[in-house]
Amino acid sequence: MRRMYGVVLVILMVTRAVHAQTTAAGSVRGVATDEHGSVVPGVAVIATSATVPGVFTATTDMLGQYRLGDLPPGDYTVIADLAGFARFLRTPVTVRAGLNVEVNIVMKVGAIGETIEVRVETPLLETRNATQAVNISGELLRGVPLSEQREWYGALNLTPGVTVTDFSGTKMFYVHGADQAANIVQIDGADVSLATNSSVSSINLNIDAVDDMQIKTGGVDASSPLGIGGIVNIATASGTNQLRGAVAFAAQPRRWNGSNNPGGTSSTVDQRQVDVSIGAPVVKDRLWAFGAYRYVDVTTGISRTAAQLATLQALVKDYKPFDSTNEAQFWIAKLTAQPAAAHHVTAFYQRDVNPVSTALATVVNPNKQWMGGAAASLRLSSVWSSHLTTRAGASYNDKRRGIVDIGVKGPFQRVFQSTILSGGRLAGNGQLATLQSPITALVSQPNSKTVFSFDATVFARHGSSTHELQAGVYTQRRLQGNDVTYVNDGFTIEDTVRQSDGALVPFHRQIMETTHLTSFRQRGWDYAAYVQDAWRPSSRLTVSAGVRVDYITARDLVFQVTSQNSTEVGPRFGVNYSLTADARNVVKAHWVRVHDQPGIVAPVGTATVATRDLYDLNLDGTFETVFVTPATLTVTPNQSIDRALHQPSVKEWGAGYSRQLRGGISASADFVRRRFVDRPTLVEINGDYRGNVFVGYKDPGFNEIYIGTNNRWNTPVYNSLELSITKRTSRVQGIASYVKQWRHIDGSWQPNDPASFLVPNAFPNDKGIGSTTGTLSGPTDANSLSGTHMAQGSTGSAQWVDHCVRSGLTYSAPWGIVAAASYTLQSGIWSGPIVSRLAAADPAFGPTLIALPNGRIVTNPLSTIIRFAYPTRGEGQLKTPNLHVLNLRVGRRFELRRLKFDASLDAFNVTNHDADLRFQSGSNQTYNPLFGTTTSRQLPRSAQVMLRTSF
Repeated sequence: MRRMYGVVLVILMVTRAVHAQTTAAGSVRGVATDEHGSVVPGVAVIATSATVPGVFTATTDMLGQYRLGDLPPGDYTVIADLAGFARFLRTPVTVRAGLNVEVNIVMKVGAIGETIEVRVETPLLETRNATQAVNISGELLRGVPLSEQREWYGALNLTPGVTVTDFSGTKMFYVHGADQAANIVQIDGADVSLATNSSVSSINLNIDAVDDMQIKTGGVDASSPLGIGGIVNIATASGTNQLRGAVAFAAQPRRWNGSNNPGGTSSTVDQRQVDVSIGAPVVKDRLWAFGAYRYVDVTTGISRTAAQLATLQALVKDYKPFDSTNEAQFWIAKLTAQPAAAHHVTAFYQRDVNPVSTALATVVNPNKQWMGGAAASLRLSSVWSSHLTTRAGASYNDKRRGIVDIGVKGPFQRVFQSTILSGGRLAGNGQLATLQSPITALVSQPNSKTVFSFDATVFARHGSSTHELQAGVYTQRRLQGNDVTYVNDGFTIEDTVRQSDGALVPFHRQIMETTHLTSFRQRGWDYAAYVQDAWRPSSRLTVSAGVRVDYITARDLVFQVTSQNSTEVGPRFGVNYSLTADARNVVKAHWVRVHDQPGIVAPVGTATVATRDLYDLNLDGTFETVFVTPATLTVTPNQSIDRALHQPSVKEWGAGYSRQLRGGISASADFVRRRFVDRPTLVEINGDYRGNVFVGYKDPGFNEIYIGTNNRWNTPVYNSLELSITKRTSRVQGIASYVKQWRHIDGSWQPNDPASFLVPNAFPNDKGIGSTTGTLSGPTDANSLSGTHMAQGSTGSAQWVDHCVRSGLTYSAPWGIVAAASYTLQSGIWSGPIVSRLAAADPAFGPTLIALPNGRIVTNPLSTIIRFAYPTRGEGQLKTPNLHVLNLRVGRRFELRRLKFDASLDAFNVTNHDADLRFQSGSNQTYNPLFGTTTSRQLPRSAQVMLRTSF
């Protein structure tokens, strides 16, 4: 701590200011000159907007420069006044979340009361920051049919560099190769992501609350929160001096759905959705309020093939297909205040507890769970002079996940077509269904995240060049955990094989010796500071450089040990250059090292209860083989904790070119390369190997002992080329992009991975390469020959697609007619490595069963009969079908004084394409009856009507 405070003190002394957390605001800046090009100091610059409360002011300095910072998104009128000159007025000046735009002012000599109005297209290219980002306005989000449930995160469907998939009704978003849990979501600059899982779909809002949204996908600066995925910052609407509001109702009856799964069941949507929003003054010119509410009642069909449905009906008497259900209420309340001209205060409270009942296609009973919680934030922004601004903020959220007991008795019973004997254990082959309990354990989480920050910006000049000095301090406290209660009094799993006469014969049972376990409980802190400078030696060139320092500590409350104590240094460097004086042709490049969010480095050991695995190897009804796995509820620090454990990170460089054309059109081409280094992983250290032969465990009281450490042995590498075009005018808004991705994994096997002994030359992979984040929650990285490692249906290769086209367009035609469309083409997802099996285990790697000195019998991990089917892991991989989605909207607006009435009809998946989105479990195993089979078909063609009134 003393070291960290010393670093912070040095930064503060160097910069004389602090600036830590990004907000959802933008800025307008420029230079005031006279008609002859001479700079004009002392000009009073004022910005106002009909959709943003308050008045924003600045004064030009001795070089004629001004800056209006912390501007909420909106269309502004910028006015410049100075005695002896005519008033300068420019409108509209469009401000976007996180975007810095250049608006220069030309003051002309004129009489008192004379106004010169300038109407010029707003510059929309970022000229000071090398970050790769895209802005999606709330207007575009509401105007384009992106998804049936009109979620705010539909905006990511339009974002270059994002891969989208659907798993059991949950949308998952992958940004530049990072896992779906690596994203950060902010509302008005406040972190509302879950402490342990940052899935963007876990945050819910009425989309009328969204004013603008910036999604950073690469080259993030040091002020951004830690995270190697996308940084999503939602700018919410505010109340103004005028009463404004909207009420909307959307309906999609089941009969308005088609079918794209003949003989089975389709993912039909039957829903009703109500959105209400209102903004109003509380104290005119001083205090404003805004609120938004959403009610959802959705029933979604579960995609089942005809074969899956027939199997379920054969296994369960009177089986009737059921649907996923979701009924919830989400709301946000916001206050905005301007107690003085130089000070703005914003505060919000948001709640989105979301209960969902759902299931996979082959599960007989639904799984009920909920996700969400509450979030609150308070922020004060102050402009002290034309050279200094500050911000102070605090936020809290308790968003978490829980699983609900549905009262179904019995174990999690898996039904297989056949069995395979491998390593002395009988394994199921070709899973048909899951009966009885849909889960093995109930889960509750005590998660919370608290953040305090203080920030400021100093503007300085040195000769003709300028500096924008920033530095910052930031504190995050987080509590994470998993409390587990095993179902069926600890008898959690029963595996059965279906005989030719239809009888189910059990062959494996797993029994937990204890029914309750706190598998994970951690309290952690992130003390951060950064310094960076945006140096502008000329009007065309900006060079930015900085460094972020995070001191991250974590206390494991299960083992009562310090699991992490590390200092992370993340340098940043970027260059922007305007090829033309009008800032409409910009090239940029960046190099950054960005660390993952705190909390991703999770447990220090594997906290498990003792288990008994019983096997009936000859299917005679007697479970004659029993393997006992001892509990691992204690930790030996020298064995299970790597004292050098630290945050994983991405080393990234990128370059791009952007051009703003006439008519509100901007086009960009970008390339990015990322290396995911130091991923958290578990390495097995208790195995005793003599050459290529397994002889037992060094400590016979345990089976595997895993050390939590950083993966120094292999590194995923990601490359992408992105082409995009946007258009924004009063009548047309749209965005379109094409992305080509390449990926591979560098390095070698991890220590004691069975594959390193059995197939040492099969390491290369450039298709579905699995998780880029890694995990400490289980040994998924420790055994590549498990048959599921890197498989798309388990550990997450869903982001690995080769091509992606995304587009969305809305057009306001004459006579109040509105037309809109969205289209997505996403190439298929790779299956992960293909595996096959031998007739018998190779005795050269040791016997199948090993007797330990204490009398226990254990299986030899090298006695597996599983092998890769091809010389390398990348060869022979399968792909799901290409995904095509075309959505259309047609509507009409009617106006009666201040009232606007909108009616629209949406058509989703117009072509009724029938692509399956995922592979079934086991589909990458050549010996499995399900080899090559896919599941989770996209939603069928459907229609929806929406009625909306606004004032």
